[in-house]
Amino acid sequence: MFTAPGYSNTQVSTAGETGCPPQPPVDVQWHTSGYPTQTGQAVLGFLGYLNATYGYRTFDLVGYSYGGVVARATVAALKKQPAAGSVAPAFSYALTAVAAGASIPSIITMNSPHFGSPTYDIAFDPATFTQPVLRGWGQEFADAGAGLRIFQVTEGAGAIQVLATQGHAKRDPRGWDAQQVGVLNGVALTLMAGDYCGQTCTSGGAAGRKATKKGLRTDGTVPVYSQLMERCPASCPAPPGSVYVPSGLLPKGVVRKTFPTIHSTYDAKRLGLPKGLSVASNPTAIRYLVSTTASRWRAAGVPLLTP
Repeated sequence: MFTAPGYSNTQVSTAGETGCPPQPPVDVQWHTSGYPTQTGQAVLGFLGYLNATYGYRTFDLVGYSYGGVVARATVAALKKQPAAGSVAPAFSYALTAVAAGASIPSIITMNSPHFGSPTYDIAFDPATFTQPVLRGWGQEFADAGAGLRIFQVTEGAGAIQVLATQGHAKRDPRGWDAQQVGVLNGVALTLMAGDYCGQTCTSGGAAGRKATKKGLRTDGTVPVYSQLMERCPASCPAPPGSVYVPSGLLPKGVVRKTFPTIHSTYDAKRLGLPKGLSVASNPTAIRYLVSTTASRWRAAGVPLLTP
């Protein structure tokens, strides 16, 4: 198992943390806030690096948050190779993966904003979207958007074009979603979502969570419908108000699993909640992730180091 190396918000999100894996060469690192097409090419380059270094050819991808969108883009880069001269630097390694017959049989995404989030609408245009998000999704959700706006200004994020909800609200033949139709055919897709929060994100437990309308469930940063790649419920506030899901975007047999988790340890600190509610630290969510991945490897005859 390897962690795809990245730069940009990686430095911020790992500040003060220990035990992070060493970084491989810079030319196989990906911009963690870049537009998904280029970041997918770069991650495919990392897979090519692993092929050239270790001989691996089959890769099951696990993507957390925006990494889930990038995982889909990596499959697109493998299936739809770009024209010469239009690729990220790491794509020279990616061509190694393509030539070696690399395959990506499965993807698991964790709390990923596949259809964007109103919090990113605030990051994109706070003057236009802060008040609508505040009215429709609540103060804590709007506060999350304000934090993302700071990151957008200081770090820059080509990803904002995909993460704002306006790009998913209506049919757009030239949009990101339309370009991904058919890409995941033949890929086993598992979508994990966090639904701990409603309009407030408190430690009130299950009883408090049930009191909020289903359409407003979020992980504190991303709505459940976006994490699960579903249409926004009828009660969906604006933004987005609606979501258009192109026919053929999703493969057959999608597995959806929801956990009472929040988006990140950063959100846990911001909201004064236990770290164990973060999807990355939640024992139940991690156990499901590991068991799902291990069962696929066992079915494929891959020897495991642990039972």
